[in-house]
Amino acid sequence: MNDVPNSTSGRKIGKVTRVLGDYGFVSADDAPDQDIYFKPSWFRGAPPLTVGEAVAFEIKTYGDKQTATHITRYREEPLSSSLHTRAGRSPLSGHLFDWAYLGYLPNVLAELKGLALEERWEFKDAPHDPDRPLPILRGYLLHTFQRLVLEGKVVINEKASLAAFNTGLVDRRYETIYALFASKEDPRQPWQLSGFCNAGEGADGQNLVRHFNPLPPPAHYFDTPTDLLYDTRAGKPELDWSHIVIDNIDRYPKEFIEDHCPTGFNLQADPESSEDQGERYYTELADAIERDNRTYRRIMNRLKDAVDLSIKRVSWNFKTAIPQYYPRVRKLQLLLPICLVSDEQVDLALAVEKTDSGSYLGHTILPLDWAYRNARLICRPDSDWLAPEQIIEKGRDEQE
Repeated sequence: MNDVPNSTSGRKIGKVTRVLGDYGFVSADDAPDQDIYFKPSWFRGAPPLTVGEAVAFEIKTYGDKQTATHITRYREEPLSSSLHTRAGRSPLSGHLFDWAYLGYLPNVLAELKGLALEERWEFKDAPHDPDRPLPILRGYLLHTFQRLVLEGKVVINEKASLAAFNTGLVDRRYETIYALFASKEDPRQPWQLSGFCNAGEGADGQNLVRHFNPLPPPAHYFDTPTDLLYDTRAGKPELDWSHIVIDNIDRYPKEFIEDHCPTGFNLQADPESSEDQGERYYTELADAIERDNRTYRRIMNRLKDAVDLSIKRVSWNFKTAIPQYYPRVRKLQLLLPICLVSDEQVDLALAVEKTDSGSYLGHTILPLDWAYRNARLICRPDSDWLAPEQIIEKGRDEQE
């Protein structure tokens, strides 16, 4: 692979050329014919990157492979002065914090949790972080807003200087909870949270009814109930082996990697002591597996056994397959439990999509905390294998 020429700043300007589920490629302006691998999860902005968007990034080389890291959207000009106009008060992106000032977020989340039907919004043994409490609720609120922006369901009444959206949550009486916003004179964040409310109740709820008819609708994720079920008559899903095994080897349990270590590879006890070291380690591990056909086949065979078991579980209980909305690809998918270390313990979730032919494709594997966050966007899972009290959080929401 030819090296992309270095720029004076050390960062490259280019564009997104392909997005394929949870990986993709960018190209640099000074080497437009060369694809450079990246993962959309490494991009921390919102909404997700799409093909053709201008980006800035750094290039890291591991052996003969190049990877784009520290990716940001690239804007040649400062934000348009149209932000100062009334039109600029509609959401310009799917990022809630860019559009509105919420106040001190821990207090805001605590208020919403207190109003909503009782539910667990933290994972098992979650460390106390006063600045980032209730991580599931935080992710739910951000990604629900992102979906509502995509559907054009964030409603604005300019005459009343109010905006609102449907949170998708309900209170203990199963009454819908809305978020109401008042305008403020700041083009960077033209709205400020007034509060969460039920229609017609309290000052905010009464203002909501006075100025919005119909009331803001909820986010929409599926068209027919059959979209939420895995049709076992279609058989087992066909898997994207290279992506599931090679590209995402860092998601596998440490015990599984130890039992399926390629010949000659030096395992490390703490490969993720730093971000750079972790990337390098797993890139080298992926390369070693790809070169070692015997190890590659062993991993594939273990995964096939895990998928077989998962389909048997679905046949026994249709609730085993859990619907998720994956914000990165903006699609409804189904999650299947994958047991690798033992048949009694679920280690990962396999994301599958039903094709037009009626068969299923297995696109990627997800850590259980990511899978739960995605599933919770549609509804609270009623599951014996994907429950927050059983899941240890592996890291912050990849999509925030």
